[in-house]
This record gives sequence, structure tokens and C-alpha cells, in this order.
Amino acid sequence: MTAKPGRYGIEDSLTLSWLKPGYWKTLAKLSTAHPEVALEGSALRFTRYPFEPASVFPSGKVETGQIAEVNLRQPQVRLENGEIVFVPQSGKAALLAFVYRNDVRIEHRGSVWSALLDPFLDTWEEQATIDRQFAWLADLGLDRDSVDAWRREVAAAMMAYNFGTNLWEWVSLDLYDVLVAQRARLSRSSFADFYSRAMRLAALDPVTPMWKPSAGNDIAGALFSVLVDWYPRESGTSKDFRERLDRRTEQIKRLRQKLAAELTSAYSQPHRRYHTLAHVEKCLDELAGVWDYAVGLNEVRWALVFHDAIYDPQRKDNEARSADWACRVMDELHRPEDEKARVRGMILATAHSSEPRTSDEALLLDIDLSILGADEAAFDEYDRSVRAEYSWVPEPEYRQARTKILESFLSRERLYHTLPYRGRCESSARMNIQRALARLQVK
Repeated sequence: MTAKPGRYGIEDSLTLSWLKPGYWKTLAKLSTAHPEVALEGSALRFTRYPFEPASVFPSGKVETGQIAEVNLRQPQVRLENGEIVFVPQSGKAALLAFVYRNDVRIEHRGSVWSALLDPFLDTWEEQATIDRQFAWLADLGLDRDSVDAWRREVAAAMMAYNFGTNLWEWVSLDLYDVLVAQRARLSRSSFADFYSRAMRLAALDPVTPMWKPSAGNDIAGALFSVLVDWYPRESGTSKDFRERLDRRTEQIKRLRQKLAAELTSAYSQPHRRYHTLAHVEKCLDELAGVWDYAVGLNEVRWALVFHDAIYDPQRKDNEARSADWACRVMDELHRPEDEKARVRGMILATAHSSEPRTSDEALLLDIDLSILGADEAAFDEYDRSVRAEYSWVPEPEYRQARTKILESFLSRERLYHTLPYRGRCESSARMNIQRALARLQVK
């Protein structure tokens, strides 16, 4: 049976929305200015905040004590009073720095508003999917009549927002989007009322497990994820769109195959025992479980793929040469200089000789050292593999150098820089290192 679009029960509000004054008022007054966010001592400073009823409009500070939790997936701060304050992607680095400095609670939540706005996406769902969504909302206390009422209330504004502006968003719309749309449609007092009701509805958002993709965590998958975004796009018209898309897809496929073959060959060199393909793909799998802690997710992916691409234990410039390879390919893709600088910085940081300068460097370093906090069997196998890579070093010299490295880790106030790894790996890593040090003292 061929799948076909299901029905939400408000189709009349969708198809006739353009006949309503609210649709045209939304188009006429719509503006999507994003706030600016900066770290200011123990607070987050918001400026140019767009929603007048908000506690930080037009500018204001949020102190640690006001915060109930932070959601990194769609960066936002949930306050103790129930209000949600939005952080743009450009402010995520400041948000992460604030979180790490103040040990702010992180929660992953499903979004009631994302579900409510599903009918306004540029896509369609099968009836079974729509019915499951109604059931999920009902479990949260929103019956069918309530769901329909909310959707009809925002229909004209959301149709103008997504289709009248040619945005054509097809993946996700959420609370921020509906506030932008309704702010354009409503009077000041009516929007203040909607803002308050919308925040109360968002209080129903349930805590959910962190979603971890089960596919694409190998080198080929990581390369594809990045290249789909980074590969240059040809300009053209709608008439040759399909031809250009097919050509770009084929070019991405060929480049991915070439890079995957070259990297697989590099990581399979016979002198490697730990710094192998398995290590890189374990790092990519780790990233899949903490991806919402990344500011530039594709940059972190790219840096992980290349961070040990050049590895000769008898040289001191492996990180620099690996970074050169990564950036050379980025040059071919015409990536901007600041992006290349960040990737280079992440790869150079894996020398583990200094503190990370950015939150993405911190995340990548924690991923790279996650093996220190593994179970005893995995750590011991890692420890043996590192020794095998340095088999050319006489035992006394190896014990001395390895002891110095491991003791430098133990001397740190914290081995890990990011919250997920502090919680999961810190104590076990210290115990593993102490065991390794004890073995090194045995003559």
C-alpha cells in the first residue's frame, strides 16, 4: 500500500488561512531579529531580546539562582518562574561557558509546541504518526479539543510565517517560531496574554532521554554528514535544480569515497595499535551521545575524523600535520578562514599540553580522553596498546615518560572539562590512572 498524508482535523484552517486578515498582518509586520547573549560574570547578559513580555526585554541579566535548567538541543534557559529565555546559535558558546563555570543543570525535554506546530511544516505525516502524536499530547493532559484550539489559534500566523515568507521549514517549528509569528499578528496586550499562556503550555514539556543516532558514526558516515553541508553549491534556476542536485550528490559521493579510503589507509598503518580506525570511530560514537554540547557540530566531526590521521610516535608534529590535512581539504571546499582556524585549533589541542580555548575544544578533548574513564578491561587494553606503539622505547625510559604523562593528568583539578564527562568519567579515570601508575612502579 502506498503511504498517503494523514489528517490533523484542522485542514480548513490551513487551506483558508490566506483569506484571514491575520495572515496578511503577519506578513506585513514579521521581523525575526535574534537576541545577543554574552557571559557576564556569574550571569548571562541578553540584549536586543525581541519579546516585550519577557523578563529580559529589551536587555537584562539572568543569574545562576534564577535558572531551573538549560536545554542545549535548541538552546534555551528555563527559569524557576517557568519562563523560557531563548539563546540563538551565536550565543551557544557563551551559554556553554556559563554552564561549565556554574555547573548548571542540563535537561533534555520533548517539546509540546514542536508537536502542536507539526501541521504547519512543509511536509506530511502518515495517519499512524499523527495519531501517535495526539496520544502523546493526551498523555501530557492535552485532549483533542485543546490541541485543535491551539492549532486554530495560531494557524493564520504560522502559515504566513512558514509559507507566506517562503521559509518552507520542513524539519521543526517550535515555541520561538510561534512567538515570532504571533508577535507580528497580535496587538501588544493580546501578545502579552499569548506569551503567558504559551509559556504555561511549555511547562508540560516532558524530560526525555538524550537522542543518540545509531547510524553514521563511522568515518564514511561522518564525512557524508559534513560534506552534505559543506560541499559548494552551484547557482542556477529552479529549472535546472534537479540536475544541479544530482550532480552535487554524485560529487559528494566521490569525494567521500576518496577521503574515506585515504583515511582508512592512514588509520590502518601497521605501527598503530591504539590510534587506529577503531579509536576514531569510538570518538565519533561518543560525539553522537553528546552532540548537543557542540557549538559547531560539523567542525567537531571533521576535527575528530582527522585528529590522528597522521601518527608517527617518533615525531612531535603529528597534530600539526593532521591539522594541515584537514584544512587542505577544507581549502578545496572553499570553507572560510575562521572555520579552518577553529578546526586546526581543535586538532592541535589533542596534544593535551594546555587548557582548551573554546567549548568545542573542551568537548573534543574530553571525547579523545574518554578511554581513561572506561571500564578496567578497556582501559588496560588501551594501556597495553600505547606501550606497543612505543615498543622501540627501552622499558626504563618508557616507564619514566609514561609516569610523567599520567601524573600530569592526576595533578589537574579536573581531568574533564565538560559536564557529561565529569559526571561519567572523572572518578573512574583517576582510579584507572592510579592502577596504571602502580604497574609502572613494578620493576
